[in-house]
Amino acid sequence: MASQLLTGICSHCQLTTETYLYHGSDLTRIELCKACYDQYLAKEMVDYWKDHIAEERKRTSPSQ
Repeated sequence: MASQLLTGICSHCQLTTETYLYHGSDLTRIELCKACYDQYLAKEMVDYWKDHIAEERKRTSPSQ
């Protein structure tokens, strides 16, 4: 989840710009610029929905 806006170096693209602090997959804080933050968040959302759909299919599929 994002927190306050900072000025720093993006952990992904290494640009010095306005950045956001975000909790990475290992729960450490990572600093990302707006473009990288948006991509990171979109990827997480897609992965979440893929997992959710797969679980729903398992739950609703007839047992064999």
